[in-house]
Amino acid sequence: MSRRREFWLIVAITFVAFGLRLWQLGHFPPGWRDDELINSLVISQKVLDGNLAIYYPDASGHEALYHALNAVMLGLFGANWVGIRLLSAFLGTLVVPLTYLLGRKLFGRWVGLVAAAGLAFSFWGLMYGRFGLRHVTMPVLVTAAFYFFWRGFEKRGWRLETGDLVRSISNLQSPVSNYLITAFFTSLGFYTYFAGRGVPLILLAFMGVVWLLARPYFHKNWRGWGVMLGVTAVLAIPLILTLQAQPEAEGRVGELAVPLVEARAGNFEPLQEYVITTLSMFHATGDDEWLYNIPERPLFGTIGAIFFWGGVLLALWDGLRLLVGRLRRQQIEPTVERRGLAAIFLLLWWLAGIAPAFISIPPASLGHTILAQPATYILAALIVGRLDPSAALRPRVRDWRLETVSKSPVPNLQSLLGLFAAILLIGSIGVRDLPDYFQRWPERGMVRFLYRADIQNVADYVNVNPEMTDFGISGGLAGPWDRLALGTGLHNNDDVRPRWFNAERALLLSPPLSFVGFPETAVAYEPLLNPVAPSVTAGYYLLAQTEAQMLADRSEERICFVNGLCWLTAVYDTETHRLELGWQVGETLQLPEIPLISNPPPPGVYAGSRLQVFAQLLDAEGNFLTGDDGLWVDPVTLQPGDIFLQQHWLTVPEGAEAAAVAFGLYDPMTGVRILTTDGRDHLSLEIP
Repeated sequence: MSRRREFWLIVAITFVAFGLRLWQLGHFPPGWRDDELINSLVISQKVLDGNLAIYYPDASGHEALYHALNAVMLGLFGANWVGIRLLSAFLGTLVVPLTYLLGRKLFGRWVGLVAAAGLAFSFWGLMYGRFGLRHVTMPVLVTAAFYFFWRGFEKRGWRLETGDLVRSISNLQSPVSNYLITAFFTSLGFYTYFAGRGVPLILLAFMGVVWLLARPYFHKNWRGWGVMLGVTAVLAIPLILTLQAQPEAEGRVGELAVPLVEARAGNFEPLQEYVITTLSMFHATGDDEWLYNIPERPLFGTIGAIFFWGGVLLALWDGLRLLVGRLRRQQIEPTVERRGLAAIFLLLWWLAGIAPAFISIPPASLGHTILAQPATYILAALIVGRLDPSAALRPRVRDWRLETVSKSPVPNLQSLLGLFAAILLIGSIGVRDLPDYFQRWPERGMVRFLYRADIQNVADYVNVNPEMTDFGISGGLAGPWDRLALGTGLHNNDDVRPRWFNAERALLLSPPLSFVGFPETAVAYEPLLNPVAPSVTAGYYLLAQTEAQMLADRSEERICFVNGLCWLTAVYDTETHRLELGWQVGETLQLPEIPLISNPPPPGVYAGSRLQVFAQLLDAEGNFLTGDDGLWVDPVTLQPGDIFLQQHWLTVPEGAEAAAVAFGLYDPMTGVRILTTDGRDHLSLEIP
């Protein structure tokens, strides 16, 4: 194959990869996950707000580089699928030609091309190339770092015979310049994701191998390596100092390292289980998280697994061949030596890349092993590279004037097998992974739930029915993420004002239209909801209507609190032990500032509600018997005039007798009660 054809082939593969990562980017994944919203709307937003840092303690700790890049996208395009996901699509595409370059550098053009194509079509590549998480940055940085490392490794030794250091550094063909670029990309990994801290260990391990098995290479490169490691260490200092100043920020490391903690305690069974499960992720089991995989789906099907493990064995063979030759002090051909070193380097990279899944939960995690992603597809392509399909694609040219045929070699069986193997491997990945990602995975119920696909369905319905501006929607109210997911799906349209409530405990009466279906509506409220005609469904949501005037006639008797919320009715059922309170928003609610806080929050930061209703059962002497606090509507979404009911579950303790119910409002962060406009800190209801 000519270099020209090779160039246009990798260009085509790259464009296909970008197309696959860009197509329907707003719909696959099928909605918005907490992690994605937290990454962009909380942490990346800090950059836009001028809160610049090297490391953010939010969400158990996040390095800043990805968020700085993502902030640019958010600033340009806003909080939508373009602003949140397009950066990952670019990065997920960029790793494809980088994998080609490194695969070609290590093992030849066919390994590079096939590895790049396999990654372009892979479920793994699509997952992180279409999702707004920082993980996708690591394959780009590590592949770039290793590419320039090998450029420096194969150059002539570092010599400064002219004494001109600046000229040597500025010359991109010199080893020192390549090693400095390696240091740059390696250090960027430190500021991107925890796994990036393992990249220098891979390089150090390889340097040790070179010292043992290829001493001339070591003597030629050790000065350049020293400069590279020194620069890398210097560039890591800001992060090291930052982490020393806030060691509690990396809480997630301790949360996940369960097998390692157990091993330190003398129990090695979890570690053994995790190692076996992770090694099996390529052919038998896989990531069991619905968020990132069809649970237990291995990375490769049968054909791909054969190629992958065949590549691992081939790399082991090449490495052992070099090792045995050195032990026997045999004369080793330069090509055999170089191939053995490349194979050992690739195996070190792959093992170090998957090692985090050995010692953290869950095993076989596609996210924790992201460092090994390019190495995995290079390993799978090794057999194709060894067969070398080049002759099968080299045409025989006939000169019709001389009636002669060019001397291009006739394709032999090996090259034909190589071409067949390349097509078989790439085809097996594409035929399996593309439908799995775009069809089977997003249709699973758990995936739809975790990514709020049904909330996105509501947004799609409202977007094509602009007359719907005020309505309710039921959700679990576990943080603000449902609200933010719907707002993002509605393109953050300020003219649309959805009110969120939890139908297990509350019912929105005004506005009268609500999307209900999750969580299940309380039995007492089901008769009050009437599906609209004709029926309207959006995912598992059903559009229903309540009687808007049910409590409107009580407005003149309401008692208002100083924050703008007014009490309308109170009924305690002695048989069901349910207290039902009716509320109306008298005026725009006066709420404390409620900043958007990540989940989990930074150490020492309060992330709970700032307004709740307390309800207490009291005996005849006014002693507390039991209580049930909560506000099962999102106060941030309420508008003046809104009316809602909510239930408090107050069961009388055995042997006690309740005489009254006391209720009111308070701020859970401070514990301070909110007064009524006439100065009371609670209201009461006698129980007959």
